[in-house]
Amino acid sequence: MIWNQIYRLFRFLASLELAVVLILLLAAALSVGTVYESKYSAQVASVIVYRSLWMQILLWLFVTNLAAAAFSRLPWRRHHTGFLVTHLGIIILLVGAFLTQRFGVDGSMSLASGEKGRHVFIEEDRLNLYRATAGESYELLLTQKLQLHPLREFKDPVTFVGRSSKGEEIPVTVLNYYPKARRVVDAAPSKSRTGVPALKFRMSGSRGSAEEWVFLQNDVGGVRDVGPARLRFQKARPVEQKVDRPTLYLWTSEAGLELFSAHPTRGFRRHGKVKVGKPVPIEWMDFQFVVDQYIPRSEPTLRYFPLDSRAEGLPQVAEVEIRGERAWVELGSAAQLAMEDGIYYIQYSKRQVDVGFELALKDFRIDYYEGSSRPKEYSSLVEAGGVEHVISMNEPLKHNGFTFYQASYQSDEEGKPVASVFSVNLDPGRWVKYLGSFMLCMGIMLMFWFKPRYSGTSRFLKRGDSPS
Repeated sequence: MIWNQIYRLFRFLASLELAVVLILLLAAALSVGTVYESKYSAQVASVIVYRSLWMQILLWLFVTNLAAAAFSRLPWRRHHTGFLVTHLGIIILLVGAFLTQRFGVDGSMSLASGEKGRHVFIEEDRLNLYRATAGESYELLLTQKLQLHPLREFKDPVTFVGRSSKGEEIPVTVLNYYPKARRVVDAAPSKSRTGVPALKFRMSGSRGSAEEWVFLQNDVGGVRDVGPARLRFQKARPVEQKVDRPTLYLWTSEAGLELFSAHPTRGFRRHGKVKVGKPVPIEWMDFQFVVDQYIPRSEPTLRYFPLDSRAEGLPQVAEVEIRGERAWVELGSAAQLAMEDGIYYIQYSKRQVDVGFELALKDFRIDYYEGSSRPKEYSSLVEAGGVEHVISMNEPLKHNGFTFYQASYQSDEEGKPVASVFSVNLDPGRWVKYLGSFMLCMGIMLMFWFKPRYSGTSRFLKRGDSPS
């Protein structure tokens, strides 16, 4: 009885009907993945479709169907050669794809000129927790992979447990998660002497209004872009210089706040002292500038609101709680919580992979189309293993099993390139996929070779008769 059931299961797994259903389901899944990729991004399509559990189940069922179909032809004959080679080629191709997905690396590395790096960031969210105590170095308490949906918010909080070297358990709870969020910056008077100057400004005119906080956190100052204009909040007195866009300068002098403006065609002008709440008209644009609030020592505070948007550049954020204290942290940044037993640093970032050597960016070169600011081509002069190489869009670097492609570059606020971005790939299944593809092609050719020889068609053709 049990052998009959096993045989029936085997016949089902080897059936053509199952193969047709699986092929249709895989075709539908790939279509859905293409839609997600074009509508959102490749990372969204990868999480929802290509690397999903149900996609893995479909592919392994397909492999099982191919293997069962091959074994159902036992005892094998010579005319089965093409059929068997084709099925084996598909199986090897899928095994190679599995090796690539499971053990491969596909990420990016960004380097500024003169900078060295050895870590690649891949599309896998990680939550890391460190603690710093007096007289001791940082201690890693938790590193946790986060299974976050790229389009949906959190519904239920998730708790992980970090552990110190002394066996102490620290619960870490992810309370909220927003794939796309609107960042709202506020400021409050600082309770300590470590606060930074902050002001809340407003620009209003016939075409609308904008209201934002800007902070003076370092010697360079704070910068905000508002439509075609730019606002700079700085410690140094502004000097006359050429600008490529209308710019307002707020200077924190000993006498208070002073306003300057610069225009590409109307030159540089000093407007004088600025009083809180009093509008200052700007002649070269149809708006008024107002400082609504000024705090000499402030503490920035952040709030986030979820957005249903496909716009690029919006932060991905998570709210984390440790022992009753909460903090928002953006992807690619860190937050800190001060407690009695030390300072906790919460890092929310992509997973890093060590490539095993240092890659140094010696120089980044970019050529533009004549008479425009549109890049024609760009390349990077790098050093790896003591040898210099040039990586361009058509000339990747292969070193230590990794392949480095020139992907893009990062620019500053004035459009000048400040960093080179490389796409980094490690594919342990590449040659397995090549072998599978070769066997698939050979199997198809063998099927066309053997089928007419064993179907009787060749004998009819030799006699000059028709098969009918």
